Amino acid sequence: MKRLIQIIIFSFLALNVLAQENELNIHPDLLIQLDAKKAPFYHGLASGDPTQNSCIIWTRITLDTKLKTASVGWEIAKDSLFKNVVQKGTQVTSEAHDFTVKVDVQNLKPNVVYYYRFSYNKIQSIVGKTKTLPKDKSDFEIAFASCSNYEWGYFNNYRSIANNKEIDLVVHLGDYIYEYGVGNYGDTAIGRINVPAHEIVTLNDYRTRYSLYRLDKDLLKVHQEKPFITTWDDHESANNSYTGGAENHQVNEGNWITRKEAAKKAYYEWLPVRESKEDCLYRSFLIGKLANLIILDTRLEGRTEQVTMESENYKDSTRTILGKEQYKWLINNLKKNQVWNIIGNQVPFGPLNMTGPNGKEKYMDGWEGYPYERSQLVRFLQNQKIDNTVFVTGDFHKAFALEIDLEGTKDTSDNVAVEFIVTSITSANDDEYNTVKETQQIQQMYLENNPNVLYCNNKDNGYIVVKINNDRITTDFI
Repeated sequence: MKRLIQIIIFSFLALNVLAQENELNIHPDLLIQLDAKKAPFYHGLASGDPTQNSCIIWTRITLDTKLKTASVGWEIAKDSLFKNVVQKGTQVTSEAHDFTVKVDVQNLKPNVVYYYRFSYNKIQSIVGKTKTLPKDKSDFEIAFASCSNYEWGYFNNYRSIANNKEIDLVVHLGDYIYEYGVGNYGDTAIGRINVPAHEIVTLNDYRTRYSLYRLDKDLLKVHQEKPFITTWDDHESANNSYTGGAENHQVNEGNWITRKEAAKKAYYEWLPVRESKEDCLYRSFLIGKLANLIILDTRLEGRTEQVTMESENYKDSTRTILGKEQYKWLINNLKKNQVWNIIGNQVPFGPLNMTGPNGKEKYMDGWEGYPYERSQLVRFLQNQKIDNTVFVTGDFHKAFALEIDLEGTKDTSDNVAVEFIVTSITSANDDEYNTVKETQQIQQMYLENNPNVLYCNNKDNGYIVVKINNDRITTDFI
């Protein structure tokens, strides 16, 4: 034990000496979290956006700030010992990309597990594992996650996903980070403190917040073990954001467009996402002939400002959550002849009545806040007789299983789809603000006010695993 303590103290002192003699390109408040054994790849690695023959691999290199560029080697193999290397290369990164490295590896084989790693000056990173999508497969498992707030709790749910060998893919539905300053939305009593301490606004702020999250041991582990597909919601920029602003953006915080672009740039730098020429995040992935996985952007692509139900333009056709181009793209994707259409969706589609001082209320930041576009999509599914659609949704910090129609009736003959809403990884549920009895009463009100809701859990954190085969989809709430 004494030897272990000496090693830990030495490692910490070595990092501080390094920081003093050669300032590292990392926020000084994060130095204490660095694991010297991982240097200079402190943030681990990640893979994402797999297709049947390609995958993004990612890392970040933390170096002396005097260095303006770095040449990083990479290799990908069929075995963890790298005796069968199938591809390798070198990627140059720089300050312009916050020294993150992304490689779009092509010409891979479908439904194959690959191992990958990076190197710098003969120093190797940890080994990551990824998997390409199948061309033809009878079953597939996806873990869906949402709302991981650093200050609200530990990321042990990510560790649980990492340890589940049956999970083929992780889809993160948004709120991967939160923008708030210390103590503004969380519980700092457990010692998990946001860095930087203030609300993030600038490009450097957003980069630093991602740096904090990606040092978390459980998040690092799940990225090491599983390929990710991600989309952003509001907290990757600011609370209740839309194309032209956000509830949590004030005049004294500068220009919204500048802040939004900074948030988007940091997101693309720090996550293993394939960037498109069209600068849009919505995209789709074919899981063999089994499923078309459709990933939406209901936040920054085409969303108009939120209103109340009493607003004159509440039902106006000009109010959109997707925007015309994305809506057209979506319905074209839904026409594809797949066994299943699975829509990765940031905010509740519903219908879902909430409870409030005025009785039943709608969630105005969700699809029901945009009734024209929502009803358009419901009627499209009805008219086209598309009966294989499953929405999987984040954002709401509660778990639901519900049937989708226009009004949320008990009648099942008018259902067009089902929706599974995943609870949060850590963000507050109803029981953070209410007693046990009050939380149970809220749960009961959800069930009583929504005959289309078949399951509700408003007190637990976790994730869901969607198990897909030709005959059925089974969803486990964990």
